[in-house]
Amino acid sequence: MLKSASIVVPVALLVLAGGIAALQLRLPIGPVVLALGLLPLSVMLAAGRRLSAAVPDLVFGCIDTGLLAIPALFGGIVFGIPGAIAGGVIGDSITDGVAGFFEGYIAERLRSRGFEESREAVTTSLGKMSGCLLGSGAVLSLAFLAGISPTLL
Repeated sequence: MLKSASIVVPVALLVLAGGIAALQLRLPIGPVVLALGLLPLSVMLAAGRRLSAAVPDLVFGCIDTGLLAIPALFGGIVFGIPGAIAGGVIGDSITDGVAGFFEGYIAERLRSRGFEESREAVTTSLGKMSGCLLGSGAVLSLAFLAGISPTLL
């Protein structure tokens, strides 16, 4: 467990630092989050893990947090910070269920076709982290391109 944590924790801290820096610099957060989504994937591959082993986790993350970004963004625009928090919390409970359905379905399909997905700590955590960043980054980038953006208070 410590070995896995020694890989995952630094990645999480780098993602956190990148997000904070983007907010401080007032950069469009969607494209930044999308780019940050490549970091966990890169580390996973550098750690010798197969990308195919993380497909269910990537899909889960993309669907889960990609969809979660919608009610959080909407809640933030309409109701401010409390709306963003409520949208995030309520949206998370719903999207976990939806994304879990797809994650399980894809894992079953991969196994039935002879692909072995991995449930190793590093692969699962970095796969989900990357998927979450890529999914939410895509949604936030589309919102940015459409001119939808909450303002910082």
